[in-house]
Amino acid sequence: MRKLLVAIFLLNSFIVEAQIKASGILQNVNNAKAKIINGVSSVSALDGHNPIELTFTTHTCIGINREGDKWYVLPLNADSGKVSANTNLWVLPQDPFSKDHAYLIKLSGRDSVSAVAEKGRLKVKVYSPKFELHTAEARPHSDCFNNRYTLNIQSGDTLANALAGFYWGTMLQSVIEKTKAKNYPYSSGYVISTLNPRAYAGSYPDVDHEFQIKGRLAFASDLDVDMVKRMIELQFKLMQDDPEGLFRAPCSVQPSGEREYHIRRNSQNGKENADMFLLTGNMEVLEESFHYFEATKDLSWLTKNIENLENAASLTIANTDKYGRVWSDVYYEDQVMKDGRETMSGALAAYTFQLLAQMESILNRADKSNYYAEFSKKIARQLVQPLPQGFWDEKEQRFVDWIDRNGVTHDHIHLLANILPVTFGFATEAQAQAVAKLVDSHLAEFQRFPSFISADVGAYNKSEIGDGGPYDLCAAGRYWWWDASYWRKRNDNDMLFKQLKTVALEAVKDSFYMGERYDMNHIYYLDNKDWHGADKYYEYPCVYTSVLIDNFLGIQHSLNADLFIKPNLNGYGTIEFTNPLYNIRYTITAKEFKLKNLSNKQRSFAVDLSSVFKGRQLKLVTKSKEGATSSDGIVVLSANEEANWILNN
Repeated sequence: MRKLLVAIFLLNSFIVEAQIKASGILQNVNNAKAKIINGVSSVSALDGHNPIELTFTTHTCIGINREGDKWYVLPLNADSGKVSANTNLWVLPQDPFSKDHAYLIKLSGRDSVSAVAEKGRLKVKVYSPKFELHTAEARPHSDCFNNRYTLNIQSGDTLANALAGFYWGTMLQSVIEKTKAKNYPYSSGYVISTLNPRAYAGSYPDVDHEFQIKGRLAFASDLDVDMVKRMIELQFKLMQDDPEGLFRAPCSVQPSGEREYHIRRNSQNGKENADMFLLTGNMEVLEESFHYFEATKDLSWLTKNIENLENAASLTIANTDKYGRVWSDVYYEDQVMKDGRETMSGALAAYTFQLLAQMESILNRADKSNYYAEFSKKIARQLVQPLPQGFWDEKEQRFVDWIDRNGVTHDHIHLLANILPVTFGFATEAQAQAVAKLVDSHLAEFQRFPSFISADVGAYNKSEIGDGGPYDLCAAGRYWWWDASYWRKRNDNDMLFKQLKTVALEAVKDSFYMGERYDMNHIYYLDNKDWHGADKYYEYPCVYTSVLIDNFLGIQHSLNADLFIKPNLNGYGTIEFTNPLYNIRYTITAKEFKLKNLSNKQRSFAVDLSSVFKGRQLKLVTKSKEGATSSDGIVVLSANEEANWILNN
C-alpha cells in the first residue's frame, strides 16, 4: 500500500531534469538549468552571482509590480524601452494569432526581473536564484497572475480569444501611470484612450473612465481592481482642484497637467454652441464608486470618500431645475449640440442618485440617504411626463432626445433616450411596451453594429452637428453597453450573443485592436471604411469585457453576497474563472445548473436562473449542511462545495 501511495505521489509531482531549449519567441537562455514539475519549468541559476539571461524575438512584454499594498502594471510594446518588475513578467509574441507561446516569468520573495527592448529583441535578466517559467497562448486566457478562465460554450473560443486579445493588447497597454506618465503632474490612475499618441495623449475622466472601469471591474483581477481605485481617486483629485470650486470632473487632464473643465463647441453652421460633458464625469463617478464598493466591500474607503461623492453630486443638483429636469448639455456625444436638457442625462442622474442613496445608507447616514433617494425620484417622475414639461412624446409614443433652451424639441429616434428610462425602471408599463415596439421596429438600424445612436442619423442638421463633423452619429461602445443592459433586462440572450460575436469577429480583422466609432460607411463618411476616429481605442475592448462577463456570462459583484450569478447564455456549457474575486465554475445543462465555489473559504452567492430556465421551476440541492438558501435567494457554499439546481418535473 505504501509503495502504491509513493507511486501515486510521484505520478502527480512528475519531475524531469531538463535544459531550457530555444523555442518559438524564446531565442536563447544563459546561466540556467531547469526542472520540469507538473509541466512547469522551475529554473535555477548555474552561477548564483550572475543573473539568468533570456532573449526573446519580440519587444512586447508586461511587468507586474507590487509596491506596498498596491498592484501596478508596466507595459512595454515598442522597439526601445525598459521595465523592471518584482512579481511577474509576461513576454508575448507580436502577432496575437501566433502559434508560438507567451512566456511568464514568475518570481518569488524579493527578486526582480528587467526587460530591455532593442532592435526587435527583448533582453531579459532575472535577478533570482530560482523562478518559475510558464507558457500560455499568444494572448493568454488568464489574468496577469495566471489565473485562468474557460468558456466551454457555443463559440466559446471566439469569445475567449477576443477577451484575451482585448485585455493583453489594449486594456493593460493603456495603463501608463508607472511608465510614460510616471513624471506627469497627475500620474496615479493615468489611463489613456488610444495607444496612438498622435490622437489623444490625455486621460479622460468624462465618458472614458466610466467604461474603462466597467471593463476592469468585470475582468476583476486584483491588479484591475487596484487600478479602478486609483482612477476614481484621480477623479476626486481633479474635482478638488477645480479652480472654480464647483467640484467639476474635467473632460481631460493632459500630460502637462492642464485640465479641461469647460469646453464649448460650435455647430457646423456656427449658429449653435454647447458645453461638452458638463455633468458627465460627476454622475459617472457615483456609479463607478458604487460598483467598486460592491467588488471590494471596502467600508473604510467609502467612509473616507463619501464627501467627495456628495461634492460630485452637488454640481448635478445645481443644474437641476425646480421641476426635476437636469440641464446637462452634452452628455456622451461630443459632436451633437445638445444645449439644454436631455432625456439620457436625466435618466442617468436619477439612476446614479439612487446608487448614492444606497451608499449613504450603508454608512448609516439616513438623512442623506433619504435626501438623495427623493431627489432621484423627483428627476425620474419628471422624466416620464409628457411634453412640454417632461420628455415623453404622446403622439409619437417615444422619449425625445433633447429640448434646447428655446423650448425646441430635437428627436431623431435616439436609442439611449428611449431604453434608459425603461432599463432603470422609471418608465410606465405602457411606455416600456411602446419603447420595446419602437426598438423592434427600428432593429436593423439600431443593430448595424452594436449599437447605433439613432434610427434616423441622416436627419441631424448643421445646427445639431458639431463643427468637428458628425462622427458621433454612429456606433460607439458606450451606446452598446447600455443597449446590452436593455437586452439583458428583456432576457434576450440571443441578441447578447449576436452582439458579442459581431464585435469579436470584427476585432479579428485588426488583430484585436478596435477603432473609436463604427459608422460602417453609412450616411456620413462614405469612403468604404468600416470605422473612423482614433485607432487602437479603449472603448470596445472595455465594453466587450463587461458585456461578456457581466451581462452574458452573468457574473457580477453584489452588495448582499460575494457574487451575483445570473447567466444569460443562449445554450449549454461550462464557465470557469479562477481569479480570486470570482473563483467559480458553473455548468448549465437541459435539466440542471451546477455552481461550484473553487475558493478555499466559505462564500455567498445570489443566484437568478430565470433567463436560462425561462419560467421553469428548479430545486436547490447542496451536499453539506452548511449550504443553505435564505429568504432573499442567497446560497452559502463552503470551500470547494458545489450546489445543484435541478428542474422540478
